[in-house]
Amino acid sequence: MRLHPAAWFGLVLAGTSLIVTAHAQFAPPSPEELKMTSDPRAPGADAVYLDRVETTDDPHHFATVYARIKVLTEGGKEAATVHVPYQKNFVFHASGDNSSRMGPASNHWDAPDVTHSGEDRPNDVDSFTVKTDIAAIEGRTIHPDGTVVPLTGTPADLLKVKRGRNQTNEVIFTLPSVEVGSILEYRYQIRYDRFAEAPDWQVQKEYFTHHAHFTFTPDEQFSPFRNKLGTAGTQDSGLLDYHQEIMTDLRDAAILPATAVLKSEASGIYSLDVNDVPPAPMEPFSPPLEGRTYRLAFYYLATPDEKEFWRKDMTFWNKKVNQYIEPTNLLKSTVKETLSGAATDIEKAKKLYALTEKIENIDFSLDGEPGIDSAWIPAGSVEEVLLDKKGSSNQIAYLYLAMARIAGLNAHPQRIASRSQRIFSPQFRDPGQLDTVLIALNIDGKDVTLDPGARMAPFSTLHWAHAAAAGLELNGGKVETVITPEQKVTDNAVIRVGSLNVSPKGIVSGTLKVAFLGQEALRLRQIALRNGPDATKEQLDHMLAAQVPAGVEARVDHVVNLEDSSKQLLAIVPVSGNLATQAGGHLVLPRNFFRTRETNPYPSEDARLSPIDVHYPAQEQDHVTYVLPSGFVVEGKPEESMVKFQDGAAFEMKAKAEGSAVANTRVLARSFTMLDAKDYGSLRDFYQKVVAADQQQIVLSPAAQATN
Repeated sequence: MRLHPAAWFGLVLAGTSLIVTAHAQFAPPSPEELKMTSDPRAPGADAVYLDRVETTDDPHHFATVYARIKVLTEGGKEAATVHVPYQKNFVFHASGDNSSRMGPASNHWDAPDVTHSGEDRPNDVDSFTVKTDIAAIEGRTIHPDGTVVPLTGTPADLLKVKRGRNQTNEVIFTLPSVEVGSILEYRYQIRYDRFAEAPDWQVQKEYFTHHAHFTFTPDEQFSPFRNKLGTAGTQDSGLLDYHQEIMTDLRDAAILPATAVLKSEASGIYSLDVNDVPPAPMEPFSPPLEGRTYRLAFYYLATPDEKEFWRKDMTFWNKKVNQYIEPTNLLKSTVKETLSGAATDIEKAKKLYALTEKIENIDFSLDGEPGIDSAWIPAGSVEEVLLDKKGSSNQIAYLYLAMARIAGLNAHPQRIASRSQRIFSPQFRDPGQLDTVLIALNIDGKDVTLDPGARMAPFSTLHWAHAAAAGLELNGGKVETVITPEQKVTDNAVIRVGSLNVSPKGIVSGTLKVAFLGQEALRLRQIALRNGPDATKEQLDHMLAAQVPAGVEARVDHVVNLEDSSKQLLAIVPVSGNLATQAGGHLVLPRNFFRTRETNPYPSEDARLSPIDVHYPAQEQDHVTYVLPSGFVVEGKPEESMVKFQDGAAFEMKAKAEGSAVANTRVLARSFTMLDAKDYGSLRDFYQKVVAADQQQIVLSPAAQATN
């Protein structure tokens, strides 16, 4: 079954002594756990979680994570490095003067306590830049013989920070003396001065989980008592959402096993217990895990209705976008100058697109995908991008939108979730899912979707992660779900053509041309932008070395149209070396010059869990002619092959021997982007037949011998 890809919808330790002393001591492992060498519930697993506990206590501003892991193989030793994602600073909004939350102690960060003292430090009228920190780290490694090696050092000594964009950080620490058979046990606490979001429990992890327990105590303003009285969020320190509305409701969204049930106690505490949770499916050719794995997220909300939540968010976002792209004299004059000579709307659209292609994209990845999600809109005007001649992916999209509207084009923005990152799930009320901005045009009644922020993407070509992707747009005050255009098999191709001379001793010489269209051309051009033209040549040489026969050298002489995305990217490749083997006066050549080292890209699997995601439809075409040595002819007629996979892929191979040459043609076309997991076996069988056909050989015999 073919699937549409969018159908998946610092605290000092002294300041935390109260919490540290409240922790129970680590319990001793059982003899059975120490002796474990494998797990019948998780055959072949590198490691398993014996237990996981996560506790979030918003009234007292801390979250605690506990884990106990059994290491079963060398690969499982990686579990000794613990990754802690967190925001070191975030902006928090509240109403009132917070007098109801002030404790008797002085109001400062370095001495918070359960009376709330020290929790609020205003920077603006109702906005606080607040701090989080990691403290109370405890850990140990238990060897199979029961020897305990404790984790020692202060958090400052143990923690290693990996800085990300937008002040999101990943902190790691590593448990000591880990070996196969060890039990890893650790606990850490995150302290925060107020909070930005309710917890998001990642129930399914990289290892099999025997048992996990989660608890959440919401802030007091969301307690059942306040909700019963109708006073939730009305105290003088009520939390505000980013639209400056008081948050009055708590909601949850989940993807969970059928047996897992979220429990809510009368006190307002939420809990979840799960058992025997399989590991997150890390299979080749799989869609991203976000949107597929087991997860339960809570949300503090001012708007509990899902549709109304997204309508408000999109309305707020569109208002900010319109302010950011408001016409200026510079924008107007630039559009007028750029459109000189353009007679039609499509010509105008293309000229403006060519202008945005000259803007330097400053995104960290430099591959056309945003480094900051679409919810972030800079202060000021988009004309600054034009002045600076640089901006993020989404800022460049905003620039195009501003100029298109000045030009009188029917243009509006769409916010989508990149398929390389996640599957958009509206039930999870997190606008950060919508990371990318595309621009939709309607020209002469025809819809055209543009990706100005994708570096080197030709006009109307979307980066593969933005094609067939789900998102939202605002249309006449109504929020609508959008699915961007899916790519066609003709959009993406690799075409290899040329003629090779074969000597009587099997030496080959000649020049081939390799052309790239669509996504592969986009990828290679982005490599050049990132690291220079030589890096693209190096990448092409690496690709060729893995494809051509052993003993043959095929290295790129030069690349044509590397900087012009509107044209076909072309590599000129001289070829030389020993191609044929000699046997009894015969020469044996590979039937397909580029396929002698080919293997099935789809490994054998007993049971496939994930859909098959190949990113985009594509085709390969090889048209390579062997010019035979004098006095040799092709022995027999080369076999023709044709293989089909349902209606989604086809393979054809032909050869035509004529005079002193044999022309080989090979075409492999794949029209699908995503398949259901149940089709994996059939797809693998199809490619196994392709590989078998590609391994055919051509035998050349001396002409005199062939006529006898």
